[in-house]
Amino acid sequence: MKRLLIILPLLFWIACDEDAEDNLPAELVGTWYLTDGEVYMEMTTNSDQTMIDRFGSGIGSVEVDGTVNTSLTYMLLQSYGNDYTIIIADQFLEGPGIFPLYYLMVSSYGGDLSAYFIAVESDYYQTFYFTESLDLSYDLDSYTVTMGSTEFFGTDMYGVVDSSLSVILSGTIQANTIAIPANTPTQVDLSYYFDDMPEMTLTLEADGSFVRIEIWDYYDEPDHTETSEGTWSVNGDQLILEDEDDEDDEDTATELSFSLSGNTLTLMMEENYCSEAEEDELDECLEEGEMGFGLDPGSLTDLVMVQIMNFSNTPPTLARAASRSILKQLLQTKIPDRSHILYNPFQRTK
Repeated sequence: MKRLLIILPLLFWIACDEDAEDNLPAELVGTWYLTDGEVYMEMTTNSDQTMIDRFGSGIGSVEVDGTVNTSLTYMLLQSYGNDYTIIIADQFLEGPGIFPLYYLMVSSYGGDLSAYFIAVESDYYQTFYFTESLDLSYDLDSYTVTMGSTEFFGTDMYGVVDSSLSVILSGTIQANTIAIPANTPTQVDLSYYFDDMPEMTLTLEADGSFVRIEIWDYYDEPDHTETSEGTWSVNGDQLILEDEDDEDDEDTATELSFSLSGNTLTLMMEENYCSEAEEDELDECLEEGEMGFGLDPGSLTDLVMVQIMNFSNTPPTLARAASRSILKQLLQTKIPDRSHILYNPFQRTK
């Protein structure tokens, strides 16, 4: 009798485990390779809003002539209370960046207008240009910057001016804008974030286990590999991944909507920007979103990030590697000490 009492629970456990495996869609079993995807933010405001299009080129340009010859056609505005930092570049700054990269940074810190120009030749080499006779104006209402003919002189690695390096900047550029109608969820494309995604494979086993391998291309550690293991299950159109390291924690499973078309598996995840904020922190969280997107204070009511990842069961011919945003890299660049000439805005944005 005792032997029977021991065997019955064991048989019940085995039967349940087999049922769980039977419920796993066979078409999902296998190894999936990340190929592409998209990211967008869906925002809702309580009034009509206009935000700067940080992801497209502006209207007009600032021309650069001299040691460097290029056109600066992308503009990014960052605000800190009454202070502003404006970056005008020859390419999209939120992307991975293609060398050489040229940009002008303007700061209004403390009410004093200052600017410098940088030529970035590689990850490890750049030339800084400064001026003592700045002819520049900007209109924050129309997001317009006008640069009168202004000469900038380059410096060596010690911050000493090299008179053989000079450029003249001039022109007018206006940022494009995105309209956000009141009380209307509006999608803002953030697909450049996908450049930061690693090379990824997701293997779903028939026994309900999974292995996820991510390969990151860090500057100081190329081909850095991270491996996660756990269990997977399906509930309707939701793929649920539970990392083994998180099994003892509550609410740690990752739930993704999935769809399968041919040999393409599409996973989608929606996350409220302020989902982890406590009730008394919600206003502060929304305020951060307003500052990040340049919206009026008190206007943002909802902010949801949507990420879509497409996987193929066919190995890619060329591996994709994650790359850091060139803007993140620039904001970590060490500027030569020229504090006696102008304010260094990087000192306050680190």
